[in-house]
Amino acid sequence: MALSLALTATPEGLRVRQYPPSLYVMRGETATLSCHFKAESLKYGVQWFKMKSEKQLIPKSSRQNFEEKNQTSSLVITEVAQEDSGWYYCEVNVLHRDPELGNGTELVVLAPPSAPKIYLQIPRDPQTGQWALLCLTGGFHPHELTITWAYQGTAADIDHLSVTNCTLPAINPHVNLSEHPADGALLSSDWLMNSIPPSQPKCFQVMDNHSKDVYLLSVFALPLKQSLQTGITFTCGVQDHPAMSTALTASFTWDASPNELIVHLNILKMCFLSAMTVVFLLEAVKHFCLQGK
Repeated sequence: MALSLALTATPEGLRVRQYPPSLYVMRGETATLSCHFKAESLKYGVQWFKMKSEKQLIPKSSRQNFEEKNQTSSLVITEVAQEDSGWYYCEVNVLHRDPELGNGTELVVLAPPSAPKIYLQIPRDPQTGQWALLCLTGGFHPHELTITWAYQGTAADIDHLSVTNCTLPAINPHVNLSEHPADGALLSSDWLMNSIPPSQPKCFQVMDNHSKDVYLLSVFALPLKQSLQTGITFTCGVQDHPAMSTALTASFTWDASPNELIVHLNILKMCFLSAMTVVFLLEAVKHFCLQGK
């Protein structure tokens, strides 16, 4: 693969060149940015800058180091983090000449998305309300990502399900996690099930104001419970991101009627409460007997 060079022209010709023009590095890896120059004088100096609103000089630190050999200066950044993304410029200062600035190298730090998680959203009225599946992924950079839905089952009448894929950045309003009652805590399934309506919009760009993490949330509205056959497996897939080599998926199988699931859970809860009651009664009897002695 050919390597392109970013060149700066001077009246005497090409003197400063930075390469590569753009560099993609996974978060936590090492990034090396290079600047080659032709200095006729042995007295010269090289400085590196990061361009934001203005030039910011890059100092040597535990993560940022400078290497120089044969009129080539390299900026080496170890364990790159998200905040290291941006444009970097080298500046060559030669005796009796004006400083010469390279055309810059853009550093892009990639972060893969987390494995998707699927939550079952239970409506307020399980008999007549709209059930839905929620798929959530986050932690990725850059912020372009696609969530897809697929389903399969033995039932022959599932073609009426409407699948909506999501691509971030979404055009729909954001959901602000700072409204979560747990004081900035990360996502909980209870909050998701109670806060996200299964009606439009189907895609949300979600930001946690505490951690500043960005999430993509897709809502898959299910048909009425009476018309949904058991044995259907719904799969949420995360794809189309430069930090991924393979797609990430999560699945949910509609094995039983949700009402039956709720009944089973209530039975288990009653058994647990009954067992706790028996334990408390036994402890009370034991305490009474000890006092009688």
